[in-house]
Order: sequence, then structure tokens, then C-alpha cells
Amino acid sequence: MKAKIYFLAMAFVALLMVGCSDDDGIQLTQDEIIGDINTGKQVGIKGNSLVIYTTQGACVNVQGAKGKISAQSSDEKVVTVTCIHETGQYGKDERISLSAIAVGKAIVTVTDEDGNEAKLAVEVKDVETLWETTQVFSGYQKYCKVEGVSKEDSLVIASDAIASKPYEAVKFKSRGDVFTVSRIQFLAGGKVLVDGYYTTTYNEDHSILYFEVGDGKGGTLENFYLKPKEGSLFFWDLTDKYKEAYPQITKVELVWAAAKHF
Repeated sequence: MKAKIYFLAMAFVALLMVGCSDDDGIQLTQDEIIGDINTGKQVGIKGNSLVIYTTQGACVNVQGAKGKISAQSSDEKVVTVTCIHETGQYGKDERISLSAIAVGKAIVTVTDEDGNEAKLAVEVKDVETLWETTQVFSGYQKYCKVEGVSKEDSLVIASDAIASKPYEAVKFKSRGDVFTVSRIQFLAGGKVLVDGYYTTTYNEDHSILYFEVGDGKGGTLENFYLKPKEGSLFFWDLTDKYKEAYPQITKVELVWAAAKHF
């Protein structure tokens, strides 16, 4: 009787081991989703569906695949997919990289060498929906301070400097999911003339706040500064722009007076 009970117990344990086998077919996961730290197996993407945003993408881990994987998007005008084959901490890593092309929906099918498949429903949304406008300023006056040249030259320089910054409004934007990125847009006639990402630094006594606006690729779109104690005034130091034509010039400071809406 004891031998029979022992046999049944062992059979039950074996059944459990089969039920808990890692051979569950292809599973799609992401690094942000926690799983088993001992095996590296992660919790699958819920419902095998994923939302990404235009101009962005996502990387998806393919676990349980046999050999190398291949992948295909049902609509490459919406999302494209690339396979990545690497060796990682837990052995062979198979991944797919998704690139958002346009707003829409597509199905990405992942297949391994044994013909096993997994499908991922991908929805691409407009990245602009992630950005929230936090402040808006409308300009109502521009003037230019010029020093070191004649009155006649000052008028010419001031007129040119004002024309070089035709902005009528400026918007500051932020994203709730990326707190380290701040965005700014300069507009005129309802059109966006400058759209970039800014960083700020103060001078030594914190009387001036400098803004450097970049394109996100290493290029600079704008440089301006604020003087917090002077209210809603935007300043540009354009002295260097006119130094070659007017070597004696000592100052060209463009001032844009603006009203804050919120």
C-alpha cells in the first residue's frame, strides 16, 4: 500500500513538473515587466497588445522561441519590425524592434524555426497626445538696444534684429511620462517656426535664466534668456551677429515683451 501511495505521489510530482515546464511556446515580454529573476523569464505582455507613438518605437523580448525568429508586420505603413539575435545572461536572446511610422493599427507576427507563432497587436498613436501645454505667452512689443555705433547704424541694426525674430507667441510643453524633457515652440501666424527641446542654466547670482533650444539631434535652434525680476520679457543677445559688419559695436540686445496666458 505504501509503495502504491509513493508511486502515485511521484506521478503527481511529475505531472506538476510537466505543467510548470518552460516550454510554453513563444512568449512576448518587455524589460519593464518583472518576471523570474532566476531564469530571466518575464511576465508576458498583457493581451499581446502594445501601444507605441509616432517618431518612437519599442523593443519586445521573444522568449521560448526555438532557434532564430523571423517577424512580419501586417502594415509597414503603420509599423515596421526588425529581428535582433543576441546572446545574453540567460543564453540566446531573441528580440524584435518596432518602429512607429504612422497612426494606425497593425499585427506583428513572430515565427520561430519550428513554425511556432505569436502575434502582437500594435497600435500607433500620435506622439503629440503625450505633450501638454503648460504655459503660453503672446508677444505684444519688440524693441532693440544697440550700443557702440551711430544712431543711423543703430536704426538699421535694430530693424534687422527685430525682423530676424518674427515670433508672435511661445508655448512651453511637458510630458507626464518623461520628466527630463522640456519642449518649446515659437509661433507666428498660427504656424510653428521653431519646435525644439530646451535646457536651462542660471548665471552666478540667478538674475538671468539662459535657455538653449536644441533639435534633439545635437543641433541648436535658439538661444535666449529671461530676467525673472523683470517679468515676461524674452531677451536675445545678438551682438556677435553684427560684430563683423560693425566691429565697434558693444551691444545688441533684442527684447520681446509678452503676456502670459496660463
